[in-house]
Amino acid sequence: MNLKKQLFAILSVFLLSGASALAQTNLGITLSGVSWDASGKETVKSSGAENTKSDSGVAPLASVFIERVGDTGAVIGLDIVPVGQKIGDASNARTDTDTDDSSDTAGTNKVDVKFDKMVTIYAEVPVALGYIKVGASQLTIVTDDVSATGSTYGNEDTNAFLIGFGKKGEMANGAVWKSELLFQQVQGVTFNGSTDADSVKNVITLDDVDTLQLRFSIAKSF
Repeated sequence: MNLKKQLFAILSVFLLSGASALAQTNLGITLSGVSWDASGKETVKSSGAENTKSDSGVAPLASVFIERVGDTGAVIGLDIVPVGQKIGDASNARTDTDTDDSSDTAGTNKVDVKFDKMVTIYAEVPVALGYIKVGASQLTIVTDDVSATGSTYGNEDTNAFLIGFGKKGEMANGAVWKSELLFQQVQGVTFNGSTDADSVKNVITLDDVDTLQLRFSIAKSF
């Protein structure tokens, strides 16, 4: 059984075992600093040339969550990114070598990459000094691109898993704070460009995207 299947199995166990011993509900917001590392390959239409590129950076990410806390301190929860948030961008200047296809032109190709409609189900397991967190996500990778070649790319749905460590404590008026360091891996996807007059298209293959997240949350308990 691979790691992703193990995480889904752990979440299922907590959902089934925790449902009968729920003590309180937390509703809150999370602000994250996301360090990401990505790589991919572009296969150019007509010529079939392959261009590889890797990049990394840091971006902010905000989400809202609701969770139930059991009598033992174990947690099951749902985290939602309510609006698409930009994670990174890239540009690539290229010279037109495909002289047989007038739609392939030299220029600078630009793209913004966003995580959108990201929904995460997670579990927190109390351990010494804090808790272990595991989760699984579904999201859409959105590409806002401007291409000198005339190609346009759509959006693709994918999955992700996360694992990490956190600490939490109580505040005044029934509030709770949490601080977490998480690793999340987003599964790679393939983006097919629009087909040109010669019935060919560019293809971009995005490898798995690794992220390291430093998160801080504040919630109200009910």
